[in-house]
This record gives sequence, C-alpha cells and structure tokens, in this order.
Amino acid sequence: MTGSLDEARLVDLARRLKGAEADGWSGSALRALAEEIGQGREGAAEPRLRSVGRFEEDFVHGGQEYIGLYVPVAVPEGGAAAKAAAFREAAEILTKEFGPAPIMGVYGDPGPFYDSTPLWGSPFLRWRGREDTVELHAGEHGPELLLQPTDPVENWFWRQGHGEHYAIGGFFGTRRDPANAGLGIPGRWRTDDWDVFASALGDFLTTLPAETTALGIELDLGIHALVPGTYGPVLFHLSCAERLEIVYDPEPLDTDPTDPTSFGWIPAATRPAALDHWLDCPYHSGDFGIGEVDGRALARMIVDTLRGLGVASPKDLSLTDHAQRVGDYRVDYYGLTLQENP
Repeated sequence: MTGSLDEARLVDLARRLKGAEADGWSGSALRALAEEIGQGREGAAEPRLRSVGRFEEDFVHGGQEYIGLYVPVAVPEGGAAAKAAAFREAAEILTKEFGPAPIMGVYGDPGPFYDSTPLWGSPFLRWRGREDTVELHAGEHGPELLLQPTDPVENWFWRQGHGEHYAIGGFFGTRRDPANAGLGIPGRWRTDDWDVFASALGDFLTTLPAETTALGIELDLGIHALVPGTYGPVLFHLSCAERLEIVYDPEPLDTDPTDPTSFGWIPAATRPAALDHWLDCPYHSGDFGIGEVDGRALARMIVDTLRGLGVASPKDLSLTDHAQRVGDYRVDYYGLTLQENP
C-alpha cells in the first residue's frame, strides 16, 4: 500500500461514475459529465473522453458519439513498481466499497479496439453493469477509472475469438456473480509454430509481476509436455505474485538427452529456488521482480528445452487442471495459447 490515495475522494468518484446517466453516450451528456468530474481536480490529470472513431465504429450501436470516459486516479512518481502499487491501493479501496470485481484480468496486446497497452502492464478490474461498466484500468502513467458502455468492449472481445495468431493476449477471469449473466467468453487461439509461441509467451511473462502485484493475485501454473514416449508429465511450474519464478523437472522422464544448464536453467543444488512450488524441482529460472523479467529470454529457455526433448509442437503442451482457478475467479490464459484442462 502506498498510502497516497484519498480514499473518500476515490470512492466518491467511483460512485459518481457508477451512477452516471450517459444518455446513450451522446455528445452533450458525456461532455457535461466530463466537465462536472473535472471540476475541483487541482493538480490531478484531467478526465478525457474517447470518441467513436474508425477502430471503434464496428462495435457500437448507432448514435453513440463516445465510447469511454477516462479519469486518472493516481500519477505516481517512479516506474512500473510505483504504478502497480498505486493500482493495488485503488483496487483495495474499490473492493472494500463495491465488493470483488465480477471480472478481472490483463489485456495483454492488443487492448480493446486494438489499442497498444501500457509498457508497465495492463491489469484491469471491471464492475460490470447491464448498460454501462466501471473499470479500474491501467493507464500509461498509472491507474485510471474508466466508464464505458458495456456492449462495445464485450463485442470487441468476443469477436477476437477468430483464432488468428496474437488475437488476444493476457488473461481474463470471471467470478460467479449475477453481474456476469449473459457474458460471452471468446475462444482461444493456438499455434504449432515454436517462434510464434515463444513470442507470445515472452510478452506474457515480461510484465507479469507488475500485473499480479497490481491485482493482488498469485498465479500457480503447471505445464504438461507430450515428450515422445511419455503420457505428458508436468515439466514446468510457474509461480508469480510479486515475483516470478519457473522451475523445471526432468525427473519424470526416463532419460533427459539434454543438459538443462546449457539452456540457462540454474541447478537447485547450486542455488535453491526462491519461491514455494508444488514441484520439488532440480532446476529453476531464477526469480524476478517488477521490471526485472526478460520475457523473451525465459520463453526461449523453455522452448529450447522442449525442442531438445523432442516435443513436436506447442500444441503438445497443456496446463494443469487447477490452473484456471485463481481465488474466486475462473481464468482463461489467452496469452499462453495453451490447451486448458477442464
């Protein structure tokens, strides 16, 4: 907790957004709302409206002039760690006021309506409404509150389930909550190309400690690999809360034709793993905090290991059956592109 946010002011702002009358997202109503919210924000970044443009118009209904009202709630000094901490603080305040968000996740790249996402990470918490939705959202300079019409962003997300490479990144989690009635979850994309998989995995890993810190969650993922002559044992376990570490366990294999250290794995006998894992593994990646992750290098280390073991394709990988349960949320990992067990 940074202690930098005015709790009463943040709650008041969120209440005003949740109770706002957007009047079909017409120009006059939204401009008046933005002007009203902007009053008295001395020293704070101004609210901004997002117009319906060529990237948004395919996902809206007729007559909508705007598709979002963004209100910065903190512009912390410092890098990704400060932004993640400010997001986490805002999230705890809003959760105390409104209860757990029905939807949480990480956008990855692209963001809604094909936006580029912030370099530090793209976490979000969404209090979904039938007509309009309030979201705690990662801005480039820190957390923002976003008021948006519910249908367009969900329409965009649903239509990304076309299966093409890089269609959706990050991950998307939902709770059993009446607010999520009628919510559609798009299909995932997968690849049989190791280079495509390595690129997507690297992007997923690079900002993960900032995103899990911001959301206050821990990811606990085991990865099965169909090594020739096996039934697909769990070879890797990824743990990430405020730090990220991956362990590698070749022991279920009858023989390991590779030298794991040649790919960059650190022997636990030389330096023990730093985080708790449910696999007691002889090798690990090292542990990394916010801003320390070289996602491309970690992804390449995993891919080179798998190819050295003779795994034919990324389609021969899958997640352990508990991986989709994160606290009260069921999570789909779009950025990992892996088959998920029910």
